[in-house]
Amino acid sequence: MSAPSVPSAPGSGQAPSSDDPANSAFPAAERLRLLLEHMSEAFLSLDGRGRVLDCNARAVALFGVAAERLLGQEPWVAVPSLAGRTLHGRLLTALETRQPARFLASLPPRSWVEVSVVPVRDELWMLASDITQREEAQALVEETEKRFRLLGERFQVALDSAQMAVWETNLATGQVFRSEGHDRLYGYPEPLKEWTHEKFLASLHPEDRPEVEAQVTGIFHNDVKSYTSTFRTRWPDGAWHWLTSRASVMRDAQGRPMVVRGAMLDITTLKQTELALQEAVRVREDFLSLASHELKTPLTGLLLQMQMMRRLEAEAGSTPLDSQKVRTRLEAIDRLLRRSSLLVDNLLDVGRMRQGKLDFLFSTGDLSALVSELVERTRDEARLAGVSLTSDITPELVGRFDRLRFEQVVLNLLANGLRHGGGQPLEVRLERTPEGARLVVRDEGPGIPEADRERIFARFEQVQGVARAGGLGLGLFIVRQIVEGHRGHVHAEAGPGGRGAAFVVEIPL
Repeated sequence: MSAPSVPSAPGSGQAPSSDDPANSAFPAAERLRLLLEHMSEAFLSLDGRGRVLDCNARAVALFGVAAERLLGQEPWVAVPSLAGRTLHGRLLTALETRQPARFLASLPPRSWVEVSVVPVRDELWMLASDITQREEAQALVEETEKRFRLLGERFQVALDSAQMAVWETNLATGQVFRSEGHDRLYGYPEPLKEWTHEKFLASLHPEDRPEVEAQVTGIFHNDVKSYTSTFRTRWPDGAWHWLTSRASVMRDAQGRPMVVRGAMLDITTLKQTELALQEAVRVREDFLSLASHELKTPLTGLLLQMQMMRRLEAEAGSTPLDSQKVRTRLEAIDRLLRRSSLLVDNLLDVGRMRQGKLDFLFSTGDLSALVSELVERTRDEARLAGVSLTSDITPELVGRFDRLRFEQVVLNLLANGLRHGGGQPLEVRLERTPEGARLVVRDEGPGIPEADRERIFARFEQVQGVARAGGLGLGLFIVRQIVEGHRGHVHAEAGPGGRGAAFVVEIPL
């Protein structure tokens, strides 16, 4: 757009005379017009009613209308989209107060201007600088900062969720950067004022420190570009935690290390799981070894008894089946078969328990009669083991229970007493309680340390610190599961006078 065809000095109302010697070479009006047209700012001159007296090409371009449309009109009339905007309101205020002002205003569609207004005699001059690019750049900077801040927050959440941290050490300046969660990986709930390499080394487990120090020292003596450290660190509360750190080394042109940066992860849970798996493998191997031994023992006995029976047949074919020799062999076979059957039942029940399929079949029966029968069935085995087995059973304790399952409870407790009682007397007592029945199987053996009295009811567990007396470590585990299936409970305690061990079962009837 062009400026008005007849230029006039702002505020003059008329052009200067061309007869003035001072203006003959370069008239003041032309000089002023040239200045206005080369200004980077938009210029408007308003009269007392806000009508445009003069404007330059920059103003025409900024408002997007022809100069003829601006001249003689109020800006918000010539450009209706300005009505009600900041520029409109601030110009009206300046016209009324006749006070200079400086402000920012937006122009449609998406432009920003920095405006200065100053009264000059009866006019109001306005200079406006287009700062759209600056504002857009500032907005871009703010948006970028916002995105990076949001990204940083998300990154920190990810680090915290994964129990990770990042760090960087400038070897030239000694400065250490660490992410927000770094110090938490060393057991400090709040970030420390500073973190040093010495503090890091001091936290290391004595067994891990030499290897870590060797790795750190190695970056100064070779061209290693990255390395991984796995170590234990001691927290302020005394607990040990496992950390793994993957670091990269940045070097200068001569290969000297300048910056080491890395990411660190808490792998304590992973290590605990690894140790648990290793323990599970060990337990499985021990179990398979014990199971093969425990199952092989009665099978070997059965084979021996069958050989003895064949020898009797060969020596005296007329030996009657009801003879003492034959009955002794048959009783031994019966004991071995019952032992094998109990072992197999225990193994099967462990598998059912893991699948949550241990079934119960409750019926009304005489618990006293069942316990008495099982004690009598075990007397021969106790006699052969040199163990005195006695019982004190209250008669006619009738109630609802699973006969086969409770038979397992009694037989497992009796087998446990014979195996771990050290050959000392074994006593079985059954008595009535207000809620139901109480069964106690007590031996006078070495007893069970108090620290082990709960642990021995776990799967594959036995009393520690004593010679293994055989068994799979499943009997007491199965006892507890069956008793709890009867809505009862079982525990171990010291025998009278602190001698031996007593297993106490209480169930409702």
